[in-house]
Amino acid sequence: MSDDRHGSDGLIAAVDLGSNSFRLLIAKQEGGQIVPISTHREGVRLAAGLDRSNELSRAKIDEAVAALGRFRERLSAVAPKRVRAVATSTYRTATNSKVLLAESEAALGLPIDIVSGPEEARLIYLGCAHTLPWSNDERLIVDIGGGSTEFIVGTQYTPELMESFALGAVTLSQHFFPNGTVTAAAFRKADIFVRSRFEVMHERYKRGWPTAYGSSGTVRALHEIVAENGFDTALTFEGLLKLQRALVDAGDVSAISLAALKSSRAPVLPGGLAILLGLMRELKVDRIEPAEGALRLGALYDMLDRDGLQTTSNGKSNKRGQNDPRTLTVARLQKRYDVDRSQAARVASAAQTLWQSLGQADPDPLLDWSAGLHEIGMAIAHTDYHRHSAYVLSYSDLYGFSEQERGNLVNLVLGHTGSLKKLNRDAFDDALLARLLCLRIASIYNHGRSPVALTASLKQLRTQFQLRCDAAELDARPLTLALLEEEAERWEKFGVPLMIELK
Repeated sequence: MSDDRHGSDGLIAAVDLGSNSFRLLIAKQEGGQIVPISTHREGVRLAAGLDRSNELSRAKIDEAVAALGRFRERLSAVAPKRVRAVATSTYRTATNSKVLLAESEAALGLPIDIVSGPEEARLIYLGCAHTLPWSNDERLIVDIGGGSTEFIVGTQYTPELMESFALGAVTLSQHFFPNGTVTAAAFRKADIFVRSRFEVMHERYKRGWPTAYGSSGTVRALHEIVAENGFDTALTFEGLLKLQRALVDAGDVSAISLAALKSSRAPVLPGGLAILLGLMRELKVDRIEPAEGALRLGALYDMLDRDGLQTTSNGKSNKRGQNDPRTLTVARLQKRYDVDRSQAARVASAAQTLWQSLGQADPDPLLDWSAGLHEIGMAIAHTDYHRHSAYVLSYSDLYGFSEQERGNLVNLVLGHTGSLKKLNRDAFDDALLARLLCLRIASIYNHGRSPVALTASLKQLRTQFQLRCDAAELDARPLTLALLEEEAERWEKFGVPLMIELK
């Protein structure tokens, strides 16, 4: 791939690794908008390869790898830094997801972000909102994927409520309509199952909607089937019931002939139909309109916001990262848990100084985020607050963060103080290990919670680190010196020698 940051003619691209299909979008930015240039779809049906213990079959992994190899060829004209690859439900739930992810990244030649259900919902809304007609009214957007279904309520470009449920067209079809067999009894059971999951949703979802929007291939396919077979002129509950009766009469999806029904869609049609009928009942939706925008488009807008590459209609760029949703999430959590922001800023500043003393040219955002959130657990209890902080981050909706970023953030926050034996050494590559050391030393120097001019620096010597400190400064701060000496002992036990040099 090209190394030019702007790629060929400023191209940008998104890869959406869904549980039913893999999709590629290549586009460019014009006048503050993303204009699609080409798309490509591979009907992998990844979720169909999950067994009862959620292990993904070797055959499906191979199929995914082959598809991503073809994507890689299509992406040859796009600079790697201008591509965002996002993976969803099956990558989240597969028990052998590490193998799947490693082989997928090798085939694509790019890092892949696994996103949580709520983050997937946020990206879906972001993509749809940029393609729907402008409105100040609240809107409901649904996305029925292969392994999960997302619901978002929002206004303009701002999502306000987001839900994700672990049921999708592929998984539901396999469970209730195995081998394509369709019966009225199966639809009744599927309906009870779906509605029992959706009934817990917030009342704002259930206020009643004359029109909702569907961003998935399932919604688009059902819309075409209902319209072209004369079941209704729009995607309505009555039209979908007519389709359901036609499927039940046929008894098998392979035995029915319907206009606009593609062979690749047929095996997952009953499950998708059952989900759509269930959500229309529970949420009181009169009809659903297909939406052009989707996760992949949202991922592109999100990438531009992260990197400050979003431009306005006058051609001016935003300041780098000012709209990065991860930074906004950190600020939101700091406010919720009443974080001492001055202390967080002091630790962040010291950690960045140490990071750059290791030869890093740019400040590290992960250090800023972890320093900003390392004390949120104090809102629960001061004792073992770092464990509370890590727990909160493990189970909070971290909008903008991939699951890999969440894992790194949790490890840094959990490990920023105390013994290192609580950490899994295998979870730390060299870069994360260096970040952890910077954060721990920064925390030690700032243990007094007052401004400190950091004069220490770090140096990496093959398999060990060297911390150079001002001897006169530490003579005046004997507690800091004692804490640093204790720190060196902890790193030695962790298998990473830390030498302290007083100058």
